[in-house]
Amino acid sequence: MSTFKTALRMALAHPFYLLIYTVFISLMGVFIAASVSWNSSQLTEYKPYDANVIVVDRDGSDLSRALTRHLGSRFDLVTGVGDDTYDLADALSKSNSAKGSADCVFFIPEGFEDDLVAAARAGEDLPKLDVTYGSGTMAAALSSAEVSRWISLAGAAAVLEPAASGASVAKTAEHAAAKRAEVQIEQVKVDSTAAATLESYFNFGAYAIISSVIVSVGLVFSGMNEPERVRRMEAGPVSERQRSLAVFAAAAVLTVCIWFVSSMVGVVGFAGAVAEVGVGRVCLALAATLALACTPLAVGFTLSSLGAREELINGVGNLLGMLMTFLGGAWMPLSLMGSAVQTVAHFVPTFWVNDAIGKALASDLTATVLGDIACDLGVTVLFAAAIAAVGLALTRAKSHA
Repeated sequence: MSTFKTALRMALAHPFYLLIYTVFISLMGVFIAASVSWNSSQLTEYKPYDANVIVVDRDGSDLSRALTRHLGSRFDLVTGVGDDTYDLADALSKSNSAKGSADCVFFIPEGFEDDLVAAARAGEDLPKLDVTYGSGTMAAALSSAEVSRWISLAGAAAVLEPAASGASVAKTAEHAAAKRAEVQIEQVKVDSTAAATLESYFNFGAYAIISSVIVSVGLVFSGMNEPERVRRMEAGPVSERQRSLAVFAAAAVLTVCIWFVSSMVGVVGFAGAVAEVGVGRVCLALAATLALACTPLAVGFTLSSLGAREELINGVGNLLGMLMTFLGGAWMPLSLMGSAVQTVAHFVPTFWVNDAIGKALASDLTATVLGDIACDLGVTVLFAAAIAAVGLALTRAKSHA
């Protein structure tokens, strides 16, 4: 009992880790899950990205005027700004909400039409416009891409009609540039927003559980394995087997407490979603996160077997927490990643846990689905068992050294 209490006191001697990794990161998960749910409900209509552009036309040709009109139809064309350096710099420096502000300035040089038509018909590189960016680099890059597209269309029109005038080329380019693909938002069909919100929280909450358990449990095991403390305990009446069981029991209790706090933050934060989804399905999802907690417990034990100190344990806890949640699809859906990343994801427990959570929160819990969940949890526990076996082997090798 004395060893058990000592191990727990060792973990409580680092309250900062428990506060940051368990409480703060879990609260951050609540805000992230809530914002993801809110943003998803707002995306009902596609709206093209906008930009404020200024065009300084020094050519005055049919092609330059057509390009200016096209930019005005696609973006917000800023007028009433002088073409001297000071006025243009002032427009670029203003915030987007200020009157006369601009994201970029395009300069159409003198002779633009003649150079473009001649280059296109000679098979040479088409001329490019000089452009100056403001603070809105994304908007400026988008408008620059639009200008390049229009120039390419004008060049193609000049080649297709070798005898056409500048006005005819401009008209053909305008007609082609007006053609655009239709874009619409396809709403992802989910059983309920509540289920999607809870799934998002539990997926991200794995970061809090993994990092907190690795750091806290690792500190307990490494602290109890310090040579001076081991010598003092060996001088007592408690056998080595009893001491090891007491330390492991303390680490297990600490793991369950961290899992419980992280889980309850989400359950309380999304109490309405829990009521809508159903307590039974939420309990299944919580069982999956508890199975996941076994892996960082095993990692903490293995790190202590390697003789890792506080700094290394803290770093590994952070890195593994981020890496495993990333490969589990918490930061970005795995469907958006490459096939190599998707393959690697199968070798981390978070992939299987998140798969189990998604199935547990589904509307229909058939025998087949429950079997799949049990399989996912079994694979997750096997990860922990494999890592713990490595830790036991290291401990045994160290004791015989």
